[in-house]
Amino acid sequence: MKKLIYLFVAVILVSGCASYWNSLPWSIDNNRKKLMELEIGMTKKEVINVMGDPYNREAYALPNGHTLEFLIYLTKYTDSGSIPDSDTTPICFEDGKVTGWGRNFYVERKQRYEIEIRNR
Repeated sequence: MKKLIYLFVAVILVSGCASYWNSLPWSIDNNRKKLMELEIGMTKKEVINVMGDPYNREAYALPNGHTLEFLIYLTKYTDSGSIPDSDTTPICFEDGKVTGWGRNFYVERKQRYEIEIRNR
């Protein structure tokens, strides 16, 4: 019975760690390096081919019929329990093409289109 409990705990720990795999420091360093390969005008598919899957994603339909989307990548590690916005780099797509990236660009775009920014 004791072995079964140890096995169960081990499985839980390993599965929990797997979800954080992309937040490990070496993945974060890799994400920062890959940002240097991005170009304005790249498609979402091209960005994912370079960067891999994002940590998070936001998408908005704008009143003018256009779309605004952010793929958000971990690019810094702060051992604070939760992941603060300052540890991420958003990549902005307007109508499917990269128009810029970085926290300041993210804030400016959301303000430009009057999208509320909630602090986490």
